[in-house]
Amino acid sequence: MGRTGRRPDEADVPAQEAAPRQGARVPRPDEERRGPSDARSATRPGPQEALGLSADRGADRPRLVMLTRPSDFAALQRDGTSRASAIVSVRARRTDLPVARFGIATSKRIGGAVVRNRIRRRIREILRADAARLRPGWDVLIVARPQSALVDHGALAASVDGLLVRSGVLEGGPA
Repeated sequence: MGRTGRRPDEADVPAQEAAPRQGARVPRPDEERRGPSDARSATRPGPQEALGLSADRGADRPRLVMLTRPSDFAALQRDGTSRASAIVSVRARRTDLPVARFGIATSKRIGGAVVRNRIRRRIREILRADAARLRPGWDVLIVARPQSALVDHGALAASVDGLLVRSGVLEGGPA
């Protein structure tokens, strides 16, 4: 124990293993919670039926056909007729397609990304609710105005529906 160059805060510790404590238990390899190794290889049941809200999701909701190509938006801008309210603006153009197609525009003047996405979701939901009354063969661009972020869903729906009827896209108005 008399080493030279030793610091006073160091101590010699014997290299012996500590004696095991009473009651200490280390599991054996085959004692996992899942059971013995042969139970792991047993087949498990396959996929089960979905429970909860997602089982019938989208069953009665028609899918909207959205405008995606820049040339479609350009034609709509060039040849479409416009109707407007304080909440939204609608530009519609007659086509020969068997479905009505929609585009939704929300600018940064309306608000941040969360606000713009909420408005787009609300407009899509309004269009889905009107799907049975939509006339085929229309391209429609709905432009949300800053006021659309401040109104409730009912006022937004009334404005969108009124403009679609005036444009002839929704049944109940001029063809």
